Amino acid sequence: MGYIEGENRKQKLLFPESLDEYVTEESPVRLFDAFADSLDITALEFDRSTPKEEGRPGYNPRDLIKLYIYGYYYHIRSSRQLERACKVNLEVMWLIRKLTPDFRTIANFRRDNKTAIRKVFKEFNRFCYKMNLFSLEGISIDGSKFKAVNAKDNNFTQSKLDDRIERLDEHIKEYLSALDAADLSDEEANELEKKLKEYKERKKKYEAIQKKMNDENLRQLSLTDPESKLMKMNEGFGVGYNTQTAVDVGTHLIAGFEVTDCPTDHGQITNIAQKVKEDFEEFESSSGGSEGKNIHDIIETIADKGYQDSEDMASSLAKGIIPNVIPQNGNVAEVEYDYEPCEITEKIRNSKKTEDLEKCLKAGVVPVVYKEILKFEEMKEKTLYEYESTDAGTAKMTTEQMILKAREGYFVRDAESNLVFCPQGKILRQKSVKKNGNIRYCNKLACKNCKHKCMKSEWKEVDFSKDSLIHKVSGNKKNSVKDDSVKRIKRIKQKAVFTLKLNMEKLKKRMCVSEHPFGTIKRHLGGYYFLLKGKIKVEAETALLFMAYNMRRAINMVGVNRMVAALA
Repeated sequence: MGYIEGENRKQKLLFPESLDEYVTEESPVRLFDAFADSLDITALEFDRSTPKEEGRPGYNPRDLIKLYIYGYYYHIRSSRQLERACKVNLEVMWLIRKLTPDFRTIANFRRDNKTAIRKVFKEFNRFCYKMNLFSLEGISIDGSKFKAVNAKDNNFTQSKLDDRIERLDEHIKEYLSALDAADLSDEEANELEKKLKEYKERKKKYEAIQKKMNDENLRQLSLTDPESKLMKMNEGFGVGYNTQTAVDVGTHLIAGFEVTDCPTDHGQITNIAQKVKEDFEEFESSSGGSEGKNIHDIIETIADKGYQDSEDMASSLAKGIIPNVIPQNGNVAEVEYDYEPCEITEKIRNSKKTEDLEKCLKAGVVPVVYKEILKFEEMKEKTLYEYESTDAGTAKMTTEQMILKAREGYFVRDAESNLVFCPQGKILRQKSVKKNGNIRYCNKLACKNCKHKCMKSEWKEVDFSKDSLIHKVSGNKKNSVKDDSVKRIKRIKQKAVFTLKLNMEKLKKRMCVSEHPFGTIKRHLGGYYFLLKGKIKVEAETALLFMAYNMRRAINMVGVNRMVAALA
């Protein structure tokens, strides 16, 4: 028995009479076509939304947005690959009616319409809302890191530059000493001079980068994509963006997103949930609703423990957002507000408006809408400290004097340059600003091979208030420093303290909800990295990726035919 034989390539075939016969009724391209045709490209502010009367005609923005939707849906993101698809892919030929734009036209469209493309994602969500595809049970918030167009070697921090310049100085010193040797041959001397020149040029490059960072007060600098940041990713440290998503709990549709350069998720709940809440209110209003559904008044969120931030959770409650964050212990979280006495009427207490919710909470009153989850505990006095510098001598020191003072067993802060000298004379750079306003300084590279164990910790981390200039090392215990340069001024502030009961049943479902979209986007759609540079362009690319995901979910839920009919 032989094999299944194919057709003879030279045999003449009778193709169908129309291109439409090649595309099945349930093909997703029919949805792409109907959705793009329904867009008001003028209101969305697409470039060339109104064709010019003179000159060579341009492409209709609807045709190019159809092409991009197809590309991101089927993992074809490169403009050159999309150009090829226009010539060889029957579905693409049908979708854009056998148009063949070149790759530059395709790439320029995405670049020039970045803001409009972000709005297209919102328009598809508006359409899904009208079809009642959002369950409105609440949203799950999570973040994931996506690689930027920037190699790790092209990202610099002040500490990294300090370390590299110091190592280059050591190499230059070694080569200069070697050149002074009398027994070198001409060939060896030429080789050393070549390496010496290379190291001096590299040092000059690093010093120019360091000067730029100092002049612009930058903590880190990415050379290829300046808006991307170094952050911890699954495979180690990499340069990228932290994308926050709000996923509908019932349907796993992405309700909203925000691209950030923040390496952690702290303080992000209010930001993303408030935008989703506003979008739903707008969708309800545009569909003819009046006051909106309950989710528009109070929206419930779930998030992992990386979002634990008492100030952010308190802010969320004041804006009508219930923040269910995985707790450290038990099933409750404590939130507090600066006490502001106010007469709370029954109308204010029953209101769901954000201004009334905030009035109640700051006055120590539980709003009616929160009566099942929020409990007033107590009014307590919180002690806060302000610092006043008493050491004028340190402020007048030169850099050399500061280093000499540090070698006597001090951490000395140069407030003008915003750095700290340690007892070994090394430089500690700003790591973070704590909630109490103190600045934390650290340098892991400087401490890695340091033999002066002034602290028990692996590397030195020391906190300074904004007015503090010098700390004395008082032992080898962790963060054991004594601050004699400031005078503490005690201040008492009243706080209204509440306990928030967390919804543990919903929190158990969090991983199944939030991880699903990220897994699909990164593994199936190949969207674990960006092709564009700059936050605004990255947001446009994210919008295309997330819209492609939402289209897949919507098609699985109701099918192509029903969605196309709704768009007609």
